[in-house]
Amino acid sequence: MKKLRSLYGICFAIALLASCSFSVFAQSQTISGSVSDAVTSEPLAGVSIVVVGSETESGVVIGTQTDAMGRFNLDVPAGFTALKFSYIGYISKEQTIQGQTMNVVLEPDVLLLEEAVVVGFGTQKRANLSGAVDEVDMEALELRSISNVTQGLQGLIPNLNIDYTAGAPGTEPIINIRGYTSINGGSPLILIDGIPAEARDLNLLDAQDVSSISVLKDASSAAIYGARAAFGVLLIETKRGGGEQMNVNYTHRTSWDTPTVIPEKVTDPYVYMRWQENSSDATPWDYINYSDDMYAWARDRSDNPSSTDAVRVNPSNTSQWQYMGNRDWSEYFLSDYGMSSNNTLSLSGSTANTNYYLSGSMDNQDGALQIDDDNFERLGIRSNVEYRLNQFFNITNLTQMTQSSRNAPSYLSGESSSMQSFYLLAPTSWHKNPDGTWANSAAGQLAAQLTEGGDFVDEYNKFQTTFTLRSDIIPSLLSLNADYTFRSEKRNYDWDYKKYRIGYGPNDVRELGNTAVYRYRMDYDYQVLNLYASLNKQFQNHQFSGIIGYNQESYDFYRVNTSITDVISSSLPSISLALGSTNTSDSYTGWAVQGVFGRLNYIFKDKYIVEFNGRYDGSSRFPENDRFGFFPSASLGWRLDQESFFNVDAINVFKLRASYGTLGNQSVSDFGYIPSMSTYNNGYLVDNNRPLSISAPGMVSSNYTWEEVTSQNIGLDIELLESKLQFNLDLYTRDTEGMLTLGKELPSVLGTSEPNENAADLRTKGWEVAVNYRDNVNFLNDRLSFGARLTLADAQSEITSFDNPNQNLNQYYVGAQIGEIWGLTVDGFFESEEEITNSPDQSSMVPWGAIPTTVGSIKFADINGDGVITKGTTVADPGDMKVIGNSEARYRFGINLDFNYKGFDVQTFFQGIGKRDYYPFHYVFWGFHQQPYNGGFTHLLDYYRAADDSPEAMSQHSQKYIDMGLANANTDSRYPVLQAWNMDVNTYGAGSTPNDKYLLDASYLRWKNLTIGYRLPGEIIQSLGLSQVRVYLSGENLMEWSEISDIVDPEAVTNNGRGYVYPFQRRYSLGINVQF
Repeated sequence: MKKLRSLYGICFAIALLASCSFSVFAQSQTISGSVSDAVTSEPLAGVSIVVVGSETESGVVIGTQTDAMGRFNLDVPAGFTALKFSYIGYISKEQTIQGQTMNVVLEPDVLLLEEAVVVGFGTQKRANLSGAVDEVDMEALELRSISNVTQGLQGLIPNLNIDYTAGAPGTEPIINIRGYTSINGGSPLILIDGIPAEARDLNLLDAQDVSSISVLKDASSAAIYGARAAFGVLLIETKRGGGEQMNVNYTHRTSWDTPTVIPEKVTDPYVYMRWQENSSDATPWDYINYSDDMYAWARDRSDNPSSTDAVRVNPSNTSQWQYMGNRDWSEYFLSDYGMSSNNTLSLSGSTANTNYYLSGSMDNQDGALQIDDDNFERLGIRSNVEYRLNQFFNITNLTQMTQSSRNAPSYLSGESSSMQSFYLLAPTSWHKNPDGTWANSAAGQLAAQLTEGGDFVDEYNKFQTTFTLRSDIIPSLLSLNADYTFRSEKRNYDWDYKKYRIGYGPNDVRELGNTAVYRYRMDYDYQVLNLYASLNKQFQNHQFSGIIGYNQESYDFYRVNTSITDVISSSLPSISLALGSTNTSDSYTGWAVQGVFGRLNYIFKDKYIVEFNGRYDGSSRFPENDRFGFFPSASLGWRLDQESFFNVDAINVFKLRASYGTLGNQSVSDFGYIPSMSTYNNGYLVDNNRPLSISAPGMVSSNYTWEEVTSQNIGLDIELLESKLQFNLDLYTRDTEGMLTLGKELPSVLGTSEPNENAADLRTKGWEVAVNYRDNVNFLNDRLSFGARLTLADAQSEITSFDNPNQNLNQYYVGAQIGEIWGLTVDGFFESEEEITNSPDQSSMVPWGAIPTTVGSIKFADINGDGVITKGTTVADPGDMKVIGNSEARYRFGINLDFNYKGFDVQTFFQGIGKRDYYPFHYVFWGFHQQPYNGGFTHLLDYYRAADDSPEAMSQHSQKYIDMGLANANTDSRYPVLQAWNMDVNTYGAGSTPNDKYLLDASYLRWKNLTIGYRLPGEIIQSLGLSQVRVYLSGENLMEWSEISDIVDPEAVTNNGRGYVYPFQRRYSLGINVQF
């Protein structure tokens, strides 16, 4: 780690010196002046000033920024006659150079049609877009306190769906554009500086390095990227250098994190034990039985916790400890406030022929575990250097080096699955013995495993460099571009398991556990080559632009796994120092794509827009004779506001858009079209050895090629009230045809399963709306600016073709809605034995037919009227089941509000989902109703009790038990009578079958962020030799409102997550940004 950081530092210094050494001087004149607000006359700091035509003529942007007092100085080479002044929230202005002093005023404005939006292999003016393209407000993103880019994107763009199903540090996001894609999966293409990336790369990208983010949603805008862009494109551009002077930007953030939702648990030992035993007593097995002595101890701990010991010598065995805890152990293991930090430093500027942007960042996130190391560290360096060779050629190099490391105890390596252990610990457990050893209880053993049982490290190293050569053959008309990227990634997983010490009793400490070492090494190599030519021509009322190009990519992955048990010394967990047998395996995979692409765009009179895109694509994931396909698209735009007949003063922009296109989806296995065999050790002994065997190859269908994705989009863009109010609406349909799935059922005598083939279709329909409002007013002789943005989107998907003629419910069928939940209808609880006798037979819902149906049991409705409660198998014969809900998220929304006044900025953001159903199958929801070994969650106390306890039983209870009403009848309850195993998900009965009574509304509203910042006045920072200082306070995941938020974090069940996971984190941050 230290060596790598030193290497990064050396490379950083070399890149800085190299970039600063590229300098060719030319004759110039120095222009100085100031920029101020036209309304308040206040100076504007940070205004971008660019020499008009410098990028076109020289290939390098020549410019600078105003200082804290709104002043600037800029050397303008001979031959250039104008400057362009740009600032967020203001109308850009081009002004002719007249003399050496320029004092400029900028008019406040809102979302501008003239701003450029990044699209495939170039940019377009927002006014000229005809496809479904959206762009992120980078200022809003930069103001927030986030660890990575994707955390800040939730809810900002309609139908850009970003979900985290767990809150562990470094968790990779699930990214989706416009809803369900394919039964084989499919995510959007992510491009960082034009180079394909994975979702994990976004965890390694510092938000301070990003200059723009665009989202291409429909086929017409994404078609130019081909096979990997079937379900949209996320385009991210990092910052470039510019400005006459070197600009230094430093940002520091310190954060305190705490879990969002931890299910509340009963801590009273008597209540827990009596509750647990009651659940077992109601079953034929009655496994849980506590002695009178244990109940007496629990009652004393309940009534007098401070004067009753939690640990004692076992009266029945004086060589052992005995425990009676009284705490919620998730609060012990999971941190109240873990600390995280982020530091980012960047340098940017330019010389006569060179632009450079250099940055370095370090991020350290502490996880939820507080008794041992649990963190994610990231270190990154970026160098973006542009150099003008001469008037025709420009060279760019973008290089990044990144290292990340996820560190945790080995017993926590499963993270979300391991978290179950914390939630399910009985409050009666205990962590330490009086002699300081770890207790021989579930809490003590878990603590010992986490602190002494070994470590887990997931280390990831990435190096990527891109070289681009651009030639302006005919300036402002024709340019040629060639770029080549090489990326090397190495990932090392290291586990070691060690023995841990447990105190069984006084003077009895034992070593438990096994020893093992696991080493996984993975190498990823990726290369991409792009060659393309761009043409732009404008004359009179006509504008033409076009691109034609060639692309090829290749990816290789190699992995070797080695493990061994029986390590000689736990202090030296090494493969070479172990006695067990070594298990070693390796694997290789890879793919390649190749294609030619083109785009032609025509605009007439700035009101009629026509665009064609096409790509002829090939993928190695398909057989040679079905490897290539042509995928075209087209889009139209009409600016009605530019027509002479459109005379509505209040409407500034009224544009209609329409698009249609197809793309191929290659999100399938790398070699699925090749019959494959595998080796394994046979289960029979031959000469005392298990011989190596080879499996028979499976079948492969000749009908195996691209899934074809066709999308249609209609859009409307309106701007009102001098563009202060903007409204965007899109309606779309996306058909995914020829999805690879199991083909027609074959005779069982064949001896193998049917092969995958293009045999299923899916249709997704949806819509999305974005509304923006921005204005400013003169308030107390200063400018108060404010804005609001609302996004709302919905999508539904349906199977339109699938080879399931019987419409069996255990697989897809024509007409099936993705996410639909089939279940039973609950008709209350049984209220008498007579009602049980006279009701339909529901013995099939009873686990193993052994647990008696009694008063307080769930009563299911006999929907089909056959007198028996059954679960059917087909749509035509579903028994007593029906569709009771849908687990897919609908009506995703985001609300962003911001204010700026007298140096203060306030931003708040709400995000959520308007409709989603969730049926819980786990212990957190069902507790002792599922099994008698895990439970005790407070929401489950509201269970059915037919009558009060007898006076004799009352006399034995603790006062706490009586005060909580657990000894009294409760016939108007949320949960049924207490019977362990009755709702066990592992059985065929009611526990594994959803029902409408316990189907939960998982929609939610989350207060995602509140940030309050302050920029120090110009006169103060000028005296310090700085250009800007901003300090801020920020909170993330501040609050959530949901029916399920007392049990699980509502975000944790998105994408069919169980919710039973590593907790999400609330974050409170203090930060500072300094520019000089």
